[in-house]
Amino acid sequence: MDQSLIASFRPLRQAVRRFVTDEVLPLEQERGLTWDVAPPRELRRDVRTRSKALGLYAPDMAEEVGGAGLSFLGRCEMEMELHSLATVFFQDVLGGGCGPSAILLHATPSQRERFLGPLMAGLTSTCFALSEPDAGSDATALQTRAVADDAGFVLNGTKNIVSNGPQADFAIVFAATKGAGAGGVTAFLVDAANPGYSVGRAHTCMGFTGFQGEIVLSDCRVTADDVLGPVGRGFALAMDWINGNRLLTAAMATGIGRGVIERSARYALGRTQFGAPIASYQAIQLKLADLATSLFAAELMVQRSAWMKDEGLDIRKESAMTKLYCSEMVNRAAYEAIQIHGGVGCLQETGIERVYRMVRILTILEGTSEMQRLTIAERMLKELGR
Repeated sequence: MDQSLIASFRPLRQAVRRFVTDEVLPLEQERGLTWDVAPPRELRRDVRTRSKALGLYAPDMAEEVGGAGLSFLGRCEMEMELHSLATVFFQDVLGGGCGPSAILLHATPSQRERFLGPLMAGLTSTCFALSEPDAGSDATALQTRAVADDAGFVLNGTKNIVSNGPQADFAIVFAATKGAGAGGVTAFLVDAANPGYSVGRAHTCMGFTGFQGEIVLSDCRVTADDVLGPVGRGFALAMDWINGNRLLTAAMATGIGRGVIERSARYALGRTQFGAPIASYQAIQLKLADLATSLFAAELMVQRSAWMKDEGLDIRKESAMTKLYCSEMVNRAAYEAIQIHGGVGCLQETGIERVYRMVRILTILEGTSEMQRLTIAERMLKELGR
């Protein structure tokens, strides 16, 4: 990977930082917004349209659909910068899990007009409705069913822990259409206004409270034109999406890690105990050294894996490795940040304990650490010819 590529994205990272510090964070402070409750729908739409006007929203989407055509590496660089600032609107500035994603490039012309166009304009948001009460890591065991009839399909089932589920204007729903296993899953674009589509309970979730919830489908009818991609190919589409999102999750974790590590270092320089800054004590220096080293490794893993994706290489192993390492790194960083801050770190007013709660889900999101390890081992053994 040519390291000059990384330097070329510096202006983009600076643009993200300026937008967040000049417009987004003051808005959050003015409205008293916190991580405990999702921002109102109209405010989220406002932030999306503002970032869209600056070319920051969904920047890696293809130019043919109104995107900037930025590389996936560039998107990851921007994600790291965004999350180092820990904004409440993290899902909305660049799109995140509520905006345009490459899976929607499989949409038909009609679907692009109905769903992708408004999404690219920042006027609507979406969600990825895959997980179910009895289908988490085993995404082939879906209980949501789509039964075909002369008019299209009728969907029945419940999706849970759906990021942006409570506020999405439409959902990318995965349902079993034929047989069992991966070949029996089909993806659908389902408008939230469809009869039979409803939002269930909003989950009170550790760290990301207000963003997750249930989607309930009760005799929800869709037409054949609402099928995303070929019938029976939904699982393949989901896995392709997840491989990319594992890298975006890793970029999120790395950005948050950088923010909390830098904040801890600054605190150590200013906090005096026994007549000297605690940064002068070896116990604190060893913690900071280990954190800085793990952050350096995480950034390199994100950059290398994203570059591989841009090159069209198989990243199933690398995306799993990167997501595993970065998500566990940021959890270690948050733990040590509280240790460095001491009792102050446990106070809600400092925000450190919020980071500690916020990052815990990152070892579960887009596949648990255990599932990542199984994927890594499977791919490694296959590469060795076993």
